[in-house]
Amino acid sequence: MKTLFMTQGPMPDPSAEEIEKNSASVDYEIYSGSSNRKLAEEVARRLGVKLSPATVSSFNDGECNIKVNDSVRNTHVYVLQSTCPGRGAPVRTINDHIMELYLLIRCFRRASARTVTAIVPYYGYSRQDEKRRPRVPIASSDFAMLMEAAGVDRILSVDLHSGQIQGQFQHSPVDNLSMFEDFAAFFVKHLLPTFPEGSEVAVVSPDADGTARAKFFLGLLIEKGVKNVSLAITIRQTTSSSIVLNLVGEVQHKECIIIDDIIDTGRRVVQSAEALYDLGALSVGAIATHGIFSGKAIAKIQASDMEYLVVSDSCPIEDKFRRTANKIVQVSCAGVIADAIHSINSGDTVSHLFAFGKE
Repeated sequence: MKTLFMTQGPMPDPSAEEIEKNSASVDYEIYSGSSNRKLAEEVARRLGVKLSPATVSSFNDGECNIKVNDSVRNTHVYVLQSTCPGRGAPVRTINDHIMELYLLIRCFRRASARTVTAIVPYYGYSRQDEKRRPRVPIASSDFAMLMEAAGVDRILSVDLHSGQIQGQFQHSPVDNLSMFEDFAAFFVKHLLPTFPEGSEVAVVSPDADGTARAKFFLGLLIEKGVKNVSLAITIRQTTSSSIVLNLVGEVQHKECIIIDDIIDTGRRVVQSAEALYDLGALSVGAIATHGIFSGKAIAKIQASDMEYLVVSDSCPIEDKFRRTANKIVQVSCAGVIADAIHSINSGDTVSHLFAFGKE
């Protein structure tokens, strides 16, 4: 597996002296939680600044151990923490990372930071965004309440599961950044040339809820000059004994790309790929922003007939899987995050980075 960096966002290669000079000249600092430090380091590198030092670990009993090592008084603070499952040892859960983020925000607030922006590339609990049955929480809203109670001023996230989560924050603006511009660039540069000349391409949503996402990606491909591209939707009918997939659109004799936001267990994307092959697809691959890869998801994807799976690095992948998961490619979201930080600090618009931001 490899991580690729596409065109969005500044991407300098500064010397140590330049980083020190830049870090001293800007009025913001970037901190990282423990969930995805590599991504935070890449964001800082693209901005030409250093990642500010902080102790983020845990005590022997599992409690968070947080200490900011430098003064942040009257400073704009950005703290990056994906609320995803931890990788490696010690084992950290989504809830551990949420508590860590909460304590980091409180720490910055008590240290008199001017503003605190939480960068949450993968927003945990985002799939629990409504009440679908009695006596259950709306967990994504409750997470938003927790962040606002901590004193966060702004949230940056990447491809939220549903746009309505932005409205669950009462006081803090939420910038829902999109990776699909970078994914479209990756597709045109690396995947499209592997198809036979004149191939027809079908952009496939794995369910009706993801239609807007697939349609947005379709529009990006058309803007980039991809021809013979169409939209299809698979609709799942689940019973106690079976899962039936119905198709809206045409995939026969086409190169199919499944577009999704989250790959968790991998079951849905693998089942969708099998159904598309049964319906006459020539090849099937998938693009999704967040690769959680719970349980044996990576092994399941590797064993499937899918040609490829492209995800971002919003959630880290363990090194042991990087050596074996040759169907999975990461496209870094550091560029879009760095671009957003630069735009916010300079007072420029960030609308060009929004998910589904084009009519």
